[in-house]
Amino acid sequence: MTVPPKSLARPLSSQAAREENTEERIRSLLWRYQPEFVLAGSLEILFTRNSSTLVSLSQRKGHGTLRLHVLFSSAPAGVLEDVIRFCFTCKDQAQSKTLRSRILDYVGENRNQAIATVARPACYAPEGSIYDLEEILWHVIREYVPERRLKRTRPSIGWSKRATTELMGKWIETPREEANIIVINRLLDDERVPSYYIEYIVYHELLHDLFSISRSHGRWVKHSPEFQTREKTHPLYARAREWETRELHSLTTSENAAR
Repeated sequence: MTVPPKSLARPLSSQAAREENTEERIRSLLWRYQPEFVLAGSLEILFTRNSSTLVSLSQRKGHGTLRLHVLFSSAPAGVLEDVIRFCFTCKDQAQSKTLRSRILDYVGENRNQAIATVARPACYAPEGSIYDLEEILWHVIREYVPERRLKRTRPSIGWSKRATTELMGKWIETPREEANIIVINRLLDDERVPSYYIEYIVYHELLHDLFSISRSHGRWVKHSPEFQTREKTHPLYARAREWETRELHSLTTSENAAR
C-alpha cells in the first residue's frame, strides 16, 4: 500500500489534532519522569469517552496502556504533569492523594464538558421477553420517586444489547438537552427473576437523577450517604437485596455455562 505524502494526507480533525498534540506533550513529560518508557516505545496512549474511568494505566509484560478521557486532550501542562506523576512515579500515599485531588479538581471544573463528549448510545428497547421496562419505570416513579414527575424530561430506559454477568443496571448521564438513559442488564429478563428485584434495580438507577455524583475526601462518590439512606426507604429493599444475595449467583453461573 502506498502511503500518501503528508502534503496530500487528509488533515486531522480538530479533536484528533488536540489528541496528537497532547500525546506528544505526555511523552515529553515521560522523558523527564520515566525515560525507559519513551526509549522502549512500550507505552500506548489512548483517548476514550469512558465517563466512569477517566484516567487509568494498565501494565503487562513490559507494555503499558495509558487511557485518558478526551477531556484531558485540552488539559493544561500542570494537569498532565499531575497525571504522569500520579500514574508513573508517585509511591507516597499523601502525595498520591494530593495529585488525585488536583486531577479531580480539573475534572470537576470541566464536568459539563466531559458529559457533552459522551457519545449517545444506540436506542435500547424497553420491551423484553418477560418484562416491559417502560411500565416498570412509570410504576417506580409514581410509587417511589414522585418528585421525579416534576422534571421536564424523564430518562429513557431499555435492556442491554446482551446479557452479562456483572453490572445489573447502569445510569448514563447525557448532555443537558437530552434525556438520560437507564440500561438494565438483559440477564434479568428472565422468569426466574422476581419483578420486585427489577423494580429495585430501576429505582436504584433512577436515584442517580436525584443525587448527583459528588466529591468527598479527594474522590468522586457515586453513592453518597444521602443516596444510600434514600435507597433503603424502598419498601422492598431488604427483600430485593436478600434475593440478590441468595439467587443472583446461580443466574450468572447458568449464563456463563450457556456461553
